[in-house]
Amino acid sequence: MDFNKIRNGFRDEMTALKPLLHAAYQSIHAYQMQRSSDKERCMREAITETAAILRSFIGHIPPSKGKYIAALQWQEEMTSSDLIMCFDQAVYELHLWTLLQELGIKKGRWARGRQPWSQELRALLDERRFVDKNQDEGSQPPREEWFKASGTPACRGTAQGAACIVHGKDDFHKVSAGMIVVTGMSTPDFTSIAGLMAGLVTDRGGVLCHAAILAREYNIPCVVGCLNATESIADGEWIRLDAVSGVIMGT
Repeated sequence: MDFNKIRNGFRDEMTALKPLLHAAYQSIHAYQMQRSSDKERCMREAITETAAILRSFIGHIPPSKGKYIAALQWQEEMTSSDLIMCFDQAVYELHLWTLLQELGIKKGRWARGRQPWSQELRALLDERRFVDKNQDEGSQPPREEWFKASGTPACRGTAQGAACIVHGKDDFHKVSAGMIVVTGMSTPDFTSIAGLMAGLVTDRGGVLCHAAILAREYNIPCVVGCLNATESIADGEWIRLDAVSGVIMGT
């Protein structure tokens, strides 16, 4: 009963957060596609509005998780690129903590008492990681036998190189300059190897997912939402990534 009361107490925040979070990511995408001063202004305004709601959760997560949310109040001092990555990290950290709560993995004083996490909040924070079901099916290329995988272009360009299957940061040591990283979905940790990637391919995600945002900031050809790229592409295999048509081919 107490848990339900706390969830109900955060219902206003959830109602306010959903459209603001969507608008913020749409504005990030619009700015990344056309880096004008007007687009940047709109993006900063959208992030400012969203950050005001995100701050409601700071008292319910450890300081190490909330520092990125707190940092957003100084966005005037950040470059647009730093702001985009800080905002996405803030949302990622909040999502990670909701996941730990849902799984019952709690530590220290944060494990005591009732927390306002709900499956609805987790789903909202997680939705960018999955293929966008609302996307126009016509933008998806036809799947031919000679394609290794196909998906949605997130950052246009082409690349050739050895595929490196990365399941998490424990695999980062495998990545060398010029490789095309193939993963289920990237996390903010992937920023540390962004400079080595010739291309990026993911199983999940749409044009607003972390991998897409990362790729556009570092100008890495990227295809997301391939569903089975980590299974259809072999580790070390030489591939060609076409992030214009959205296909990955063997060579």
